[in-house]
Amino acid sequence: MYIPLHLKYRPQQLSQIIGQEHIVRTLDNAILSGGSHSTNALSKIAPAYLFTGPKGTGKTSTARILAKSLNCQSTQEPTTKPCGECNSCQTISHSSSLDVTELDAASHSGVDNIREIVSNLQLKPIESRRKILIVDECHALSQQSWQALLKTVEQPPAHVVFIFCTTEVHKVPETIISRCQKFDFRRVSLSLVVDYLEKVAHQESINITPTALTAIAKACHGHLRDSLKLLDQLTLLEEGEITPNWVWELSGTIPEHDLVTFCENITKGEITGNLGILQDWMKYGKHPITIHTSLVSFLKDLLICKINPNDRNLTLLEEDTWNELTTISKSWSINHIHSAIALLMVRQNLMRDESAHLWLEATLIEIVPTTKSSYQPWKDWKTAQDAINWAKEQLPHLSQAQLQEHWQKLTPINGKKAPAWVQLVEKLQTDSQLQTA
Repeated sequence: MYIPLHLKYRPQQLSQIIGQEHIVRTLDNAILSGGSHSTNALSKIAPAYLFTGPKGTGKTSTARILAKSLNCQSTQEPTTKPCGECNSCQTISHSSSLDVTELDAASHSGVDNIREIVSNLQLKPIESRRKILIVDECHALSQQSWQALLKTVEQPPAHVVFIFCTTEVHKVPETIISRCQKFDFRRVSLSLVVDYLEKVAHQESINITPTALTAIAKACHGHLRDSLKLLDQLTLLEEGEITPNWVWELSGTIPEHDLVTFCENITKGEITGNLGILQDWMKYGKHPITIHTSLVSFLKDLLICKINPNDRNLTLLEEDTWNELTTISKSWSINHIHSAIALLMVRQNLMRDESAHLWLEATLIEIVPTTKSSYQPWKDWKTAQDAINWAKEQLPHLSQAQLQEHWQKLTPINGKKAPAWVQLVEKLQTDSQLQTA
């Protein structure tokens, strides 16, 4: 029987949770401290847990594993390695356990439903050590439902454990948070996701390039579950080796090389070139929101290139893309990048409008003049040395002394040296390119 990859490779023990070592270690120690050699069985198991963090980071999986660890019937005590074979482990996996209730708060947030569950929690477990209530997306519970839970969470029966999972912890009442042990699940790093996908691809004999695995991890923003689902979808192509192009097609993301071309066109003032690229994106099903988000993110990376060209780790860019973007950043001032990002952010809410593509086109047309015809890098200069330092970025083959000499010989335009300096630097750049050619 076909089993989707995100279910087939769902972790079955705490040690298999990826990227959450701090949580795994803490829960392992809590479980082990309540063994048969402890003077107070289950003494370190809290009555209520709150798992928070981005989607796809393992919150619900960890909740189920914790439930299995506490109730596994293969041992006489809680274990960090539930067998997965006993009746308790099997029924928890299939959400059919009589003692472990898994509630989707997004669709079962009514107070009557919560009151019935709370009433059942008062009864002793039927076949397990503990009765456990897992509430997924608990932030969706109504205020009345939280009130119905509060007293039991505050003074739970000895056999009850609550596990609340949420992506929006700010919506959970403080009265609940203060009564829980809170664990913050962090987004899994890109390298860990890629390594994990590589192992899965090897085990499943999936023919996929390393760059395509990286593209999957980027497209899914570090969400393991989404990454496995996309990898599973890609296996249906049956087109031989899976390349990044297929990842970009199926995920709807914008390729980095397209974004590089886009920024180059803005630098050159080529409005029609970018409108053509935009039309191609729309033609291939890229949503305006996706395009907008990609452009803002890429301009943020351009700003990092401009400010700190030696720190690629602050971005998720490939090395080739970073090098190209570093070159492009020399033609932009910090103010220009700020204004482009600000303009896109102002139009953010319009990306859900029926005319989103028109707003996007208008925005991109506006960005080009602000970055080309109004190109005024001197806005960032306070001294003559600032101007010379800027020129050094544009003309790395010239020394500070040579640039200083050019500055001293410069003839001002309308009494101002800055515009004349920009013109001279552009001329020297052109001369250098012609000599190289």
